[in-house]
Amino acid sequence: MADSTDIKWNFSSYTDKKGRTYIISYYNKWDSIKKQSRVAQRVHVGRLNSDTGEVSLGKTYLELHPEYTGCSVFYEDNRLVIRSAEEALSIRQEADIDLSWRCDCISFGLTYSLWEMAKRHGIISSLKSVFGEDGLDLLRLGIYELCSHSMAMHNYEDWLSMYYLPDAQPLSGQKISRLLATVTQEKIDDYFTLRHSRLTELHQQKKEYANKKGLYVPPMMMAMDSTSISTYSKTIDDAAFGHAKQDDFLKQVNLTLCVDYASGDVCYAYESEGSVNDMTIFPDILMRMRNMGMDLSDILVVTDRGYSSVMNVQKQINVQIKFLTGVKLTEDSVKAKIDRYKESLNNPVFMKGVLGVYARTGEVEKWSSTCEGYTIDHDVYLHLYHSGTLGEQENVNFMRDVQRLLDIQNNKLKTDRNLWQRYSKYIEQDKKTKTWYLKADAVEKACRYNGYFALRTNEISDPFDALVVYRERNIVEVAFKQFKVLNGGERLYATGSTYKGKIFIHLLAQTLRMMMCVTAAGHKAEGKVLPGESLEKAMIQLKKLQATKAPGIGSYITREIPKKTRDLFDLFGIPYPKKHIKN
Repeated sequence: MADSTDIKWNFSSYTDKKGRTYIISYYNKWDSIKKQSRVAQRVHVGRLNSDTGEVSLGKTYLELHPEYTGCSVFYEDNRLVIRSAEEALSIRQEADIDLSWRCDCISFGLTYSLWEMAKRHGIISSLKSVFGEDGLDLLRLGIYELCSHSMAMHNYEDWLSMYYLPDAQPLSGQKISRLLATVTQEKIDDYFTLRHSRLTELHQQKKEYANKKGLYVPPMMMAMDSTSISTYSKTIDDAAFGHAKQDDFLKQVNLTLCVDYASGDVCYAYESEGSVNDMTIFPDILMRMRNMGMDLSDILVVTDRGYSSVMNVQKQINVQIKFLTGVKLTEDSVKAKIDRYKESLNNPVFMKGVLGVYARTGEVEKWSSTCEGYTIDHDVYLHLYHSGTLGEQENVNFMRDVQRLLDIQNNKLKTDRNLWQRYSKYIEQDKKTKTWYLKADAVEKACRYNGYFALRTNEISDPFDALVVYRERNIVEVAFKQFKVLNGGERLYATGSTYKGKIFIHLLAQTLRMMMCVTAAGHKAEGKVLPGESLEKAMIQLKKLQATKAPGIGSYITREIPKKTRDLFDLFGIPYPKKHIKN
């Protein structure tokens, strides 16, 4: 074999009539007469093991290339590659894995991205610490729920045959039920304790780094939101009839999430009886988090009006928690302050154009707490706001519904029960003519504070800064609502023994989705946006990236990654996948 630095030897394979595969080496030479490149010399290299990709080199080839003597040589990407003894053993073991249940071509991009995101944020490490190797199967089921839009669990093994998940094996419905039954409240609490500790440590590191440079870092911000999940089950103890927006004939359980603003990670979740409202359950959540040893001293808890009450504000002050909460306008003192400052709240001097609202601090309220017999005073800011656009929209929505009820009554149509319960107090019937008409005073009173709202906080003195922080929780709220709509999150199909596990899988899926939302939102200022401003569209584009089973060996080869997909990997901080992906 005439070797020369000027000659480029290529490798190729062929299969004979008996199905045996061989590797050959050759180089081309330009034929000046026929004006084309032709094979100048061909050399037999050895026989290929199609299951492992290992090459048994021929005696003649070894004599020409003694550098391969005693080595484990594999044929990869049309070239010979030397692997260490450990790598060769691993490849041979992988070749023994049965992948006959998995399709030759699988969807790869989305599930790979979700797995890598879970790895980067330490979710895999936390799951393994609490659940052992079962934690990885729980994560796989969470990814399945997110990607399949909540298909039934017994369809998991069929779905898995078409999608990539590392080291995954099919699980029957019975195995999944046994796995879910191992999830207890104690294990869930242990998992979220680890998640909370990781987030607070990261924030503390960020704070220490900023302090060295003389920069201010605000407290870690945690949004709290909740939803009700209806269930057909009669064996779930916490299922109870509550205030359901739909299907009020079903019992429900309440699920409250505490979500880190910076990452979208769920750092705590609380499942409670369906008949208890947010305002009532809020003190129990705080007490439970503190009893679990979670440090809340440098966390700003952000909640909407559903959690607002004088008692809950006092509770947070008593336990020295920083808070920012929406305020219900049912408080007479708040309405009185809006009336007092109404002129300012309609004065352009008090408007911030970027936010599109008028704002001013109504007053600094004086609250107090008692510690070891001493009374401590606390300043709490009551910020007042007015949005003309919001007020107009609320007026339109209100009058549309009231006038719709009016038309129903005057035309003697079938009464809408919900409409009647909400708006009947704004209309009345003339006793003589039997005609229904608006009660002007009641309508005016109902719309008087439309467009006005208030926030209460013991941390942020500037009303516009407080509003910016409060609005950021919308990312979490919107992600939560979209997940419920797309993944059927308002239904819980589980028995009393498995429902904790089913909720935990739901939480893992929700965590990954919110992480994607928050990560994408964080790059918006850099001009990196989701395609069509839609996470669903991004997920579909990622699904398009496929991988094909390599002939004979237990791995898959990823197809060429389009630029749109590479941009999404960059947006979500996902490393580009390797060409060869192990099972």
